[in-house]
This record gives sequence, structure tokens and C-alpha cells, in this order.
Amino acid sequence: MKPLTTKAFELWLQEQAQLITRYRQVEKSSVLAEYNQLKETIESPEFQADKDACRRTLLGKIRWLSTPQHQQEKQLKALAKNADIILYLNHTAEEIQELESYKTVWAEEFETGKLSDTWQTGFLYASPALKKDHSHVSEQQAYTQGKNTQVANRSLNILTKKEKVTATAWHPTKGMIPCTFAYTSDIWHTTKAIAPTEGILQAKVRCSGKAKHVLCLTNSNAQKTLPILPANKTEKNAIYTIVWNEKEVINYVNDVEVARSKNPLSGEALHLLVRSYLPENQKPGTSQLAIDWTRIYTNSLNVFRLKFKD
Repeated sequence: MKPLTTKAFELWLQEQAQLITRYRQVEKSSVLAEYNQLKETIESPEFQADKDACRRTLLGKIRWLSTPQHQQEKQLKALAKNADIILYLNHTAEEIQELESYKTVWAEEFETGKLSDTWQTGFLYASPALKKDHSHVSEQQAYTQGKNTQVANRSLNILTKKEKVTATAWHPTKGMIPCTFAYTSDIWHTTKAIAPTEGILQAKVRCSGKAKHVLCLTNSNAQKTLPILPANKTEKNAIYTIVWNEKEVINYVNDVEVARSKNPLSGEALHLLVRSYLPENQKPGTSQLAIDWTRIYTNSLNVFRLKFKD
């Protein structure tokens, strides 16, 4: 199957949400009740026996065309072409129940023009005594505590700019030291765990420039992560999905599975972290990381998988 474009995949996601409502509406409709009643009547042994008896001769076949029973057959065929009936018959009750079992537990649509109190600049550390707002000597950018972040047009934007600044940086043997950087960027994390121990996260992301862009789930110690954006290649515009349970983590770009691995954070509640950075051994340049939305779902049936179009 040819992979879906980002636009087509986002439309498909919207259709899944709409499918539940429409299916339940059709389920209670008079047109479905009529269809089921006609189908039951026509498939009954009595109806089929009358039809067979009438159509044993050529004259009987001609007469059958003018009977009320034949009109019922015609009506059933017409109803079978009804869009609501087609939708209902193309989906099972079990499929709809599974869709209904997914519940949104956290979402950020970036509609208000500013980040909510859920977000805080800097790295995520368990101890409040540790300095969160710092950079690394092994990177070429300083972090600016939100100055390189814009929330506009329903999107979170982290800008990596060329500007010379002096900022605190972590050195592996010297600790925190002042360091001069040629570029600036930003880093954010959620102040509380927003993701359950099992779930699905989706984010629509646009990337550009030379920087490495990070969007990941992590625990309160930030020692291990569940990457949402692929480390080796980030698409310019895509919907990224991560599905995780106690055993494994599955990553998707739009509707294509791109990675599957063991879950290093099994059983832990998770924070979201986002940042852009320029490694010291890489040619630097201005960059942008834009997140249009991110949503986290849990599942009451404990079924964590994605089912795309066949």
C-alpha cells in the first residue's frame, strides 16, 4: 500500500473520530431498521419458498416481477446503495467499540497564543536543586529560557538563531561553567507526568534547518527517553505516532511503521520534552521546529495498536 501523505493521513484521523458518531447515528436510524426488516423478510425460508414456487415457469417469472415481494427485493437493493447503510455494513460493532475505547488524556493544540502552565523551560531533573536552564559544552547553541519560542497561528515554534551569547553550560568534569555560543535555541518540558504507563501519542510536526530536533517522552530523572521524532531522519512535515506498552515501543511516520523496540521506561509515568540543538561536530545553521498539535490517548480495553487502511 502506498504511504499516505501527511494531509491525507490527518484527514483519515479526523474521519475515524467522525466515524463513531455517524455509525451510532445510523445504528438508531429508521433507514437501517427498514433495511434489516426487509433483509430478514427476504432471507426467510417462507419468502424464498414462495419465490421459488412462483418462478418455476417462464410465465411465473414474469408474474413475479409484479408482486409485492419483488418490490421488497428492489427496495432492499436500493437501500443497499444508501451511503449510511454502506458505512454501517463496512464496519463491525467490535471495531467501533475499539475506537470508542480510546480516550484523550492530554492534548495541546496551541490555540491561546501562549504555553500553558504545564510547560517549563530547561532540562527535566528530579531534584529541584539542580539548575534546569543550561546548555552543554558539546553543543553550539545556548538555551534562552523561552525567548526563542513563539506560539502563534495554532503552532508552537522553537527557533534556532545565529546570535552570540554567553550562557551557563554543563561540562562533564568542570560542572556548570560560562560558555560563549554562536547560536541560541530553546528547550521545554512538562512540569508533571502527562502520559500514562501505556498509551498512544501523536504530534503533527514541521522541521527545517541544520539543528537536531527532539520530541520525546521521558521519566522524572530524564535518564532514558522514548523518542517520537526519528534520531537519524526527521521529515519536514509529518504526523508522528508513538505507541507504547509495558513491553515495547512502536514508532510511525504518518501511517508507516518505522521502528519497534523494547520499552526502557516500562511502568513509568512520562513527561514530554522538546528541544532543538546543534552538535559540536556538525555544520551549524538557523532552524525551526514547529508543532501544530500533540495528543495522548489511553485505552480502556488495554488494546494499544494502530489500524490503518487496508
